[in-house]
Amino acid sequence: MGPVSVDRADFGAFFASARGGHRPFQWQERLLDHILRTGRWPDQLVAPTGAGKTSVVDVHVFAVALMASGHPVRVPRRLALVVDRRALVDDQHEHATSIAKKLAEARGGRTVLARTADALDSLRAGRREPGARPLSTALLRGGAPPSRHWLDDPLGCAVLCATPDMWGSRLLLSGYGSRAQAWPREAGLLAYDTVAVVDEAHLSQQLVTTARRVSELATVAEEPLGVPVLQVVETTATPRADAGVAVGVEPGDLDVDEALRQRLTAPKPVTLLPLASWPIPHSGPARKAGVMALADEAVRLREAYGPTVGCFVNTVPVAAAVAEELRGRGVKTELVCGRLRPHDVSRLRPPMSTLLSITGDREVDVLVSTQSLEVGVDLDLAAAVTELAPGGAIAQRAGRVNRLGSRTTEVTVVVPATDLPAGAQSGPYQCDDLAAALTWLKRQSTDPAGLAPWALREPRPPAPALRRDLLQRLELAQAWHLARTSDDLAADQDDLDLWLSDNLDAPDHEIGLVVRRALPADENDAVWLIEKLPPRQHEVFPVSIRLAARILERLKPGSVLVRPGDDAPRPLIDDDWLRPGDHIVIDDATELFTAEVVDPDGNDRVDDVLDAPGEPGPGEVVLRIERDTAAHRRLLDAVAAVSEQAEPDPVEVARLLRVHREELAPRPMVVAAAGLLDRPADEPAEAEVTLEWHDSHDDQPELVRLIVVDLRTATTDAELRQTWTPRRKPVALRRHAEAVAERTETVATRLGLDTALVEALRLAGLHHDDGKADDRFQRSLRAGPAPEEPLAKSGVRDPQTIKRLRAATGLPTGWRHEQLSVAYAWPTLAMLGDRRRELAARLIGTSHGHGRHGFPHTGQQLVDNADETIATLYDEGRWDELIERTHIRWGVWGCAYLEALLRAADGQVSAEGS
Repeated sequence: MGPVSVDRADFGAFFASARGGHRPFQWQERLLDHILRTGRWPDQLVAPTGAGKTSVVDVHVFAVALMASGHPVRVPRRLALVVDRRALVDDQHEHATSIAKKLAEARGGRTVLARTADALDSLRAGRREPGARPLSTALLRGGAPPSRHWLDDPLGCAVLCATPDMWGSRLLLSGYGSRAQAWPREAGLLAYDTVAVVDEAHLSQQLVTTARRVSELATVAEEPLGVPVLQVVETTATPRADAGVAVGVEPGDLDVDEALRQRLTAPKPVTLLPLASWPIPHSGPARKAGVMALADEAVRLREAYGPTVGCFVNTVPVAAAVAEELRGRGVKTELVCGRLRPHDVSRLRPPMSTLLSITGDREVDVLVSTQSLEVGVDLDLAAAVTELAPGGAIAQRAGRVNRLGSRTTEVTVVVPATDLPAGAQSGPYQCDDLAAALTWLKRQSTDPAGLAPWALREPRPPAPALRRDLLQRLELAQAWHLARTSDDLAADQDDLDLWLSDNLDAPDHEIGLVVRRALPADENDAVWLIEKLPPRQHEVFPVSIRLAARILERLKPGSVLVRPGDDAPRPLIDDDWLRPGDHIVIDDATELFTAEVVDPDGNDRVDDVLDAPGEPGPGEVVLRIERDTAAHRRLLDAVAAVSEQAEPDPVEVARLLRVHREELAPRPMVVAAAGLLDRPADEPAEAEVTLEWHDSHDDQPELVRLIVVDLRTATTDAELRQTWTPRRKPVALRRHAEAVAERTETVATRLGLDTALVEALRLAGLHHDDGKADDRFQRSLRAGPAPEEPLAKSGVRDPQTIKRLRAATGLPTGWRHEQLSVAYAWPTLAMLGDRRRELAARLIGTSHGHGRHGFPHTGQQLVDNADETIATLYDEGRWDELIERTHIRWGVWGCAYLEALLRAADGQVSAEGS
């Protein structure tokens, strides 16, 4: 550890620097002190709407920085913010990313941000990659390609923003949208050294129950790891006596924090607006009447209180119709709902707009939304009209109104003119919840404080009824079943709903829909293009699987399915059964939208936004140039003139890009070109250049697409980096093994594991690739003569060439070098004693996510003339027994965590070129 960088007295200054000058409230200071005193987060976080719950990010980051600076109490390194609202997940991720950016920019100075950044940097092992930030952030949300880079840094401080199904499925070793080989890594790092803050916990009771059960199961192992197990925090507006330790806003805080008192106690009178036909149907005169009533009330509130008025409805079709009606009246209106791309929402956020911020945008008269904006998003609306919804939803929607408590306001709720019809349902909301909310609202409408957050502590909004008979308890046998991540299990992933969902009748898993311009008509060309240009987070429309079934009926041939578990994209076929995390790529000529919102009955199109400016993530495209303008045409012609060879020189292409950069600036196509374009002209560019040629009218091939991919990011592909290096020279097997062993030892030591575990991990790192010495595998790494010593990494850079060389070796399909590594290392591991020997062997065999519980090959298939060790391990069942014994000794999640440490060290070393 380095010298002390920050101390407890710096928290106020850090908070203000991260929050634009705002000092922390007293309850936020109290939360930090509780964590520093106990090493644990509270079981409950009691903070009414508007009290600043997102500050848990700031508290977490500073607490970890204090630990890095020498504070004696061990705190979790990772924070997972879990909430069932896409917009809030994105908002939290934006806040965490903002802090990460400020910390990175402050490096090298003496400010509190700079010292915090230095402290967080000191946690990590190995070389700091260019562009790496002191704080890692990740987005795990349905419909978006999941972030993966956090898996390679178990030592660093991280903030993960996730929806319940994406986070919960990863905790249960079955991550939606992830490859099976990544499941143990994700589960291990989420079950240890992590705190999960579950917002709106009353909507995710089963998830909280399961997460806490995982914590219990992680502690029943014979040999605990000595690393903090998962901590689970529920956020609530009112504490429950039976829910453990609570920290949050107390009555006395309002006497100290004037701004907090103003936020929580400013009156929000509520008015009930009866509607003859409610719930609003999706068609017919009654729908028109409902839409008109909502629009009329929004206009009235705008005239009475000024901009911006919120209009919250329960369904996307009604939201789109209200927005269309208001725009037809000349009212400046924006629409935000869950079926929009992050790119579409980003234009309403800073720096493009201030609408979705506490500052607001007075140019916008009405903001129409569904449930997307009812939780957590920091808005200060002038007033609001909302459809009747459950009490908690109404309270959250009111929380976006007069958030700072500095104005006079009003909240109108559209309710049925008569008794609620039996069985009535509005959007996702059930009749009994709506009826309870209506009774509560009638009482609140007589209270001058109305829906002010402090007034909702008692009587609190009615909680929604649980949509299942009982909550399910995860048992140890079920955990062992889930741990078989290398096997094709009989149970489908959807069965996870039993442990994750509060509503078993209608779990709302999501896929992603991506629109691409001029998708080639030929299926093979379309698949090739999507393989080169995979979906990026900002261009993905989140779509529920239930809705996707209707969408599929309208898709024309040529759409492409991208499934994380598959080796490559493929054409979408009629028999495809969609899974959570899938992505479908469609042509931009597809008419499937209404007001830029995904709509199975829509007749509009939307634009391709692949080339929208923005910061790229690992493995994302660096540049795409198509024939759009004369400037692009000149660049393509110049590249074509110097690229007669099959594989164009990246250095020459980079030079041409520099020459044409200013010409291209008016239509920015560069999304991550700094690393490629800003390096010296004679320095090799770590890039892969792909050219797409088409025959022109005069039968001469014409360059129509130029694709450049940053090869430094290619090491995020777990399979590829087993044999590939970002450097141009091969890596010797001995050198790689020693580097992994050293890095693994460093990581394990810094995490505080005992010396015996550290040694087992070190030896596992030293021997994890021993099986690569097999001559057949060595032939798969080279296209030329054999080197003087065995290789771990190839100098071959093209993935297709790597696959072709592998196929020519005669290795059996699915052959795994780590299976052979265990056999080669087994005699050497005897020095550890039986227990640690089996653990080290397990870590070697599972070092790339395979072998859990078994391998597909017998000893004779693995290697000719299998010896007694190989036969005992793989023909007589010792490997399967070894897996089960290590589960007993270190636990299902404990073993997954240790695997994650070794695999992270291997990933770091590989990314550095060793």
